[in-house]
Amino acid sequence: AVLAAMLIGTKCVSLKSLALVLAISTYFIGLASWCAAPKSSGTVSVTNVSDVHSASDVHSYDHVNMPSLPDNGHVPHLVANPLGLSLTTSNIYRLWLRLGAMLGLLLPTLALSLSIVGSKYPPMGFGASFIENADHIRRSLGDPLFLLCFQAITEGVSRAALLPLPMRILVPVVYNTVRLTSLHAWAFPATGSTIPTSLRILGISNLLYWYANLLLFLIPVGVVRYLRAHFFCVEAVEVTVRKGGNASVGLLP
Repeated sequence: AVLAAMLIGTKCVSLKSLALVLAISTYFIGLASWCAAPKSSGTVSVTNVSDVHSASDVHSYDHVNMPSLPDNGHVPHLVANPLGLSLTTSNIYRLWLRLGAMLGLLLPTLALSLSIVGSKYPPMGFGASFIENADHIRRSLGDPLFLLCFQAITEGVSRAALLPLPMRILVPVVYNTVRLTSLHAWAFPATGSTIPTSLRILGISNLLYWYANLLLFLIPVGVVRYLRAHFFCVEAVEVTVRKGGNASVGLLP
């Protein structure tokens, strides 16, 4: 949140990105409100006469549109960690997250800091290309970094508010998809752009990483596992999985 506020304060964020964040936030607030809204009451009746042990075995139920936890309030391990313990504790997964933090957060923040400080204090000796093109660099790097910050904020709020798992996995999918447009503009700027080559290489690296994150991890692994955890552990009453079926969910063990 602090970094997002600093980006706005230093005029590194375009009006388009601000409008996108506002629209996405409004969309998720609407979805969260719908999930928490109660369903209309209904009735469940037992048709087998042998199962009736009272004069009336008809029960009414009231549920929200999309519950976050099972009716008994117990939180299964699969709901607490939908990706699975074997994946989230693996070295490859941790390395992938660290690579994303370095490419998407740390290096762009460093480049923006050099550009801003260098433009205000030229005698400090920063690279001339960063000083001359400070405004262009701010616009190119600020938008994807701002969207990434709000993705982290929204994910934190969704966890703290105990939103349903399908809602929670939708947050990174939406923000990852929206951010690709600004990453394209950073990696492949218009003809005559003055962005230094080193920053263009960083932009291309970010573009490749976030495409891979969306198409090779979030959709085939994250979405599948989050939906499995929600429907198996929250919506379903009883689930029988074929032998070996649990290991094949989400493509990764």
